[in-house]
Amino acid sequence: MKPLQHESITGLISVIVLAIVFSAGIITPGILVLDYVHVLYGALWTGIDVFLGAIFFIVINSLDNTIKADIARRLIPMTLYFIPAISIFTVSSGIALAIREKIISLDPLFIGIFSIATLLLILTIFFILPMSLKIYQEQYSENLDRGIVSKNLMNISRVATVQLIFQVAIISLMAYLVVYA
Repeated sequence: MKPLQHESITGLISVIVLAIVFSAGIITPGILVLDYVHVLYGALWTGIDVFLGAIFFIVINSLDNTIKADIARRLIPMTLYFIPAISIFTVSSGIALAIREKIISLDPLFIGIFSIATLLLILTIFFILPMSLKIYQEQYSENLDRGIVSKNLMNISRVATVQLIFQVAIISLMAYLVVYA
């Protein structure tokens, strides 16, 4: 693997920006800024999954492996850095918000929300991140295997589709919690 590439630097910058905004939400008293950060990050994460899971899958499915490998190289900052960071910061800001609002309970609704959030993190950390690392390593290997890159890119898209379904579920549960609980 080569040292930090332009893509890695871009990805690291995105993580730093996310961390700064998250920190601002955590250190600001009250719930307004923290709620804004949580909703903004959740919208970004869901938007990424709409793109990767729904739109992107349909578009790249018909492309040849050379084009998929070129696309993968440009997506690495998002899939290797941004998506894991936005996932962790979205869930963390949601937990911090629930603690700050004193709404954490053993209520089945809250347990459902927490379970889905945990599942979403698992999908990111144990599926999207390792597949992104494989793409990154393959992109900078001596003998680029575009088939491996293509396979992992398609798998990331599939996991993003699964995440999208669970994100719609968790958004629905959180909306119910805010309106009716």
